[in-house]
Amino acid sequence: MPVTIPPEKIKEIAGYLDAGMNCFYHIKTGEIEYYPENMNDEEIWQEVIDKVEEHYDEYVSFTGFESHESFEIMEDFISTITNKTIRVKFENIIQRRKPFQQFKNLLLDYPDLRQQWFLYKDGRFIEYVKEQLDAFNNTYPN
Repeated sequence: MPVTIPPEKIKEIAGYLDAGMNCFYHIKTGEIEYYPENMNDEEIWQEVIDKVEEHYDEYVSFTGFESHESFEIMEDFISTITNKTIRVKFENIIQRRKPFQQFKNLLLDYPDLRQQWFLYKDGRFIEYVKEQLDAFNNTYPN
């Protein structure tokens, strides 16, 4: 039987992924465990890491986007900007050093676009969680 995850849990997982966490959904209880993808102090998270590793087959595992995928999402969003002058500013800014920081900084000048960006990014993370769940269900039929 395939694993189903309620929409509010999918949104929660997406939020953790956006915050740089690895996420694990416990199939039987619906409990979500998470820890940072890149951590400086593993000791803080060791209890969660051990819990997940000891019972890994009881979880659906979720990971965030790779850096190049995040960049593509940013590019996709920029392509939706209808004002050509503003769109060109964003296209140019992400060609500089530290494109993610440049993008965030420029968004501060455009509060409406900034809000649209958060909605767009949230939607892409939610879709990504659903894709990973589908892949899990297709790989590990229950």
